[in-house]
Amino acid sequence: MSKKSTRSSKPTEETVVPAAKAPALYKVMFISKELLEDPENELTLEYFYHPGKGKPTLFITKSNTELMEVKEFAEPRRCWLINNDVCSNGRIYMTTPIDITLLALHHIRLHRSQKALALDDIGEADDKSTLRLLREFIRGEEHLRCIADVKKANGMVFYKYNAEKTLAWLAIKTRRVTEKLRSIGVHCGQSAMSKNYVRGELEGENREESDMDYLRMACDIVGDYLDEDLYEELKKYLDIPEEKPLTTAPKKEEKEKGGKKRKSLQQLNSNENKKIKLEDKGKNATDKLKSSGLVDGSPTNDHSRPNSSSSEEVSPLSVVQAPITPSPVKERNLTAKEKALAKSAKGTKSIASFFSKK
Repeated sequence: MSKKSTRSSKPTEETVVPAAKAPALYKVMFISKELLEDPENELTLEYFYHPGKGKPTLFITKSNTELMEVKEFAEPRRCWLINNDVCSNGRIYMTTPIDITLLALHHIRLHRSQKALALDDIGEADDKSTLRLLREFIRGEEHLRCIADVKKANGMVFYKYNAEKTLAWLAIKTRRVTEKLRSIGVHCGQSAMSKNYVRGELEGENREESDMDYLRMACDIVGDYLDEDLYEELKKYLDIPEEKPLTTAPKKEEKEKGGKKRKSLQQLNSNENKKIKLEDKGKNATDKLKSSGLVDGSPTNDHSRPNSSSSEEVSPLSVVQAPITPSPVKERNLTAKEKALAKSAKGTKSIASFFSKK
């Protein structure tokens, strides 16, 4: 065997391709550096009932003393590029502090028809998250005296829901949010727009929001943490009317000139008026022609009337009518192909002859 054949018979060495690493599961969260740098802070993700959403929501607890809500912002078709990996979860998570009283308000209102109860009796035994919220994060009178009546007996503290206190406390929080929105300069109301577009599109126009716009927006922000029925009670308590549907206001030129129509409508109306005028002129012309007696059926040429006399003159056009002769039909010249087909069809029977009775 030659060297050439022995070399070709050796198996080729296969190159090993390294396996691709699966992309890790990343989540982008904005959180305060103070919470991360302090080693004593024990951060835990837990679920607690959210009154505004009507279901358990994710919160972050700090050393069993503070509670922070995890806000989630999700938009379609969004991802993150982290180092060399593509994270398909393009959501953004942010932590924000929350007033624990708003979470406890829902559980206290559930027992508003009953007598005063202790915190241990308010939460259900099966709901461990509620018991943990009321026992470890709620500091008694400090958090509940603004929404409930406090009664003490035999060294124990009992709480009874008070609707008047609750609405007054929520109204104070709403007005504080209103002042904050006004100081920041947030655009609110039905025609609210981003600040990036206000200067270019609404330059020279008055964009001052009314007090009711700020109050309505603040009430909606506070209402995100309330039950639906309590949110409606708060709007009535603050005398916030129902928001009217947005309607397009007429332009200044239309107001000055009495509200002109668009050009397309003007042209449409003018065309319709022209058609009506033309039809009226046509009707007047036919009426005049009939009344002139030059056409049959006109009132001056009606011989069937009994009061018609022979002395009246008759138009020769109405008596003698020229015979209508049809115009001769011109024969169409056959093409060469049609002439060949006609020649070949001579002496043959038509298709209808096969279906005739014999």
